[in-house]
Amino acid sequence: MRLLVLAGTEDGRELAEALKQRGHDILVSTLTTYGADLALEQGLQTRSGAMDAQSLADLLEGGAFAALVDATHPYAVQVKSMAQTVCEKLSLPYLRWQRAPLELEDHPLIHWAEDIPAAAQIAAELGGQRLLLTTGSNALPEWVSLPALKDKTLYIRVLPTAEVLTRCEALGFKPNQIIAAQGPFSQEWDEAMFKQLRIEVVIAKESGKVGGTLEKVQACLGLDIPLILLMRPASEAQGSSISQFIKQLEEILWNPRSYS
Repeated sequence: MRLLVLAGTEDGRELAEALKQRGHDILVSTLTTYGADLALEQGLQTRSGAMDAQSLADLLEGGAFAALVDATHPYAVQVKSMAQTVCEKLSLPYLRWQRAPLELEDHPLIHWAEDIPAAAQIAAELGGQRLLLTTGSNALPEWVSLPALKDKTLYIRVLPTAEVLTRCEALGFKPNQIIAAQGPFSQEWDEAMFKQLRIEVVIAKESGKVGGTLEKVQACLGLDIPLILLMRPASEAQGSSISQFIKQLEEILWNPRSYS
């Protein structure tokens, strides 16, 4: 079957490759050309660039797709909502795959936050002056606008693209505050960077094993650094393996009555 797979992450590409190996005709859609290049290296058909609801609908209708598979990042809430709405209007199956969350034991250095303002408040209460944000570049305007962080020194780890770096500089970040690198990173890499920058608090998303969250956790615990983790959106709490998801997908598409 012909499937449109929204995927810009390593495990999303892994899912697309597994679907292709099952004999499905796959088109991978990514936000960036870099993500598309990585998918091309795996022998996958790709398209790249941001889409609004109309362009997504046009792509789905023009490409004669049997379903849309959403394998975007667990925190890509807006993309998920748009894709669900478009598929509903087109009466096309929308199938969401999400990576399994980490199962972390309670620890006094690990703090959970429901959203960015809550994370900023926790960071302020922890008292550290030098904070590292590893939550991506899209939400940086919100981070820098929060009063709780106005007296903090923020360091950011972001993708090394011209667009992202321009965005960071426009928000007032200096070169010595920007770590531009492509992850995921090892525990050793994280530890070395935290030490070099004398980081006192790390803030991250709970992105699962593939996203490098576990390595950040291990690095912070090893260096006695508080870690604030942004909780996943409520609908993203559960996850499944790729094989489990493909089995469910094929049952739904080969037996349309089972889809609701």
